[in-house]
Amino acid sequence: MSKLDNLQQINTNAPRETLVYLADGLVIKRPVDTSNSKILNTWLGKQIQAKDTSDKVLAANNKNYFVPRTLEISSKEYFVVEERATGKPLSSSFFETLTKKEVDIIYKGIAHFINDINQSKQVLTQKETFDSFTSVEYLGEVSIPVLIDKLSKYISKEDMQIVQDAKDWFDVASDNDASIVFAHGDMNEHNIFFNRETKTLSIIDFADSKYQNADYMFNVDFARLGWLDIDRLIKEYDALPKKQHVNVKNKPEIKNMRNALYNFKNSASEFLHNPKLATKIRIEIIKQEIEKIKNLYTKVKDNKDFQKGISILKKQKEMSIINNFALTEEKNR
Repeated sequence: MSKLDNLQQINTNAPRETLVYLADGLVIKRPVDTSNSKILNTWLGKQIQAKDTSDKVLAANNKNYFVPRTLEISSKEYFVVEERATGKPLSSSFFETLTKKEVDIIYKGIAHFINDINQSKQVLTQKETFDSFTSVEYLGEVSIPVLIDKLSKYISKEDMQIVQDAKDWFDVASDNDASIVFAHGDMNEHNIFFNRETKTLSIIDFADSKYQNADYMFNVDFARLGWLDIDRLIKEYDALPKKQHVNVKNKPEIKNMRNALYNFKNSASEFLHNPKLATKIRIEIIKQEIEKIKNLYTKVKDNKDFQKGISILKKQKEMSIINNFALTEEKNR
């Protein structure tokens, strides 16, 4: 399998990670860089992930689109064998030549595909995913309450309370905001094919599949396809039956607060991982992040629906404390 000199390479658009060849009607994938074992293993891991994702999508058995089946993955020779997606990449120039009926097939197929891949894993709320997210390799708990507790020796109680209040607001406000869904992650014209003869839409390359904010998925990931009418796609998608509900739209004030809290969380996590390194400078950066949170919170804190939600949240926290205390007492008897 390592001798590919006589095979036709079919991805000639300066591939970054993967070389793709055509052999006997099948697709063979190899890594671009074969000299670095770390890069090779990362590439292999992404191919295994891609197979897992495509298998889950294929389980939906949806005839409105085609997804190539992964037939073999070699962890010794670093190659993947897949079925081939036929047709042409769906570039803007190609799309402009299609008939209305063909365009309808494409929108319907993409909407069904998005629905199936979103439903292939649990749909989450932003509240459920926030505390598990950090872009910093910090070995330890990174929830906001823990960060506040550990930062209390460096930053005032008043500033820490602002962060907690803002997080409470976010938890309540984001409960009915854009969902976190499992998505393709790399939608571009080279990963979507349309065969005019068979009227078949094909979607390939699931190596970057991941959880995304649903609003981001539509308005950033799919927006790379310049020919795509996002509003029409969302309408087609919303009309499809769903086992798990998905909210698509993200309110700007919630998005801004989420980003501000993420920035605080990452700065605080990174600092606490090594607090002796440039302590004053990094504390000042964290305070600047808190000031941004404060400014955003000031604009939204008096909303009546939010205040009602906060009351419910506080009661839930109180009940949780009471229940945990009761369980502890029961164990100590």
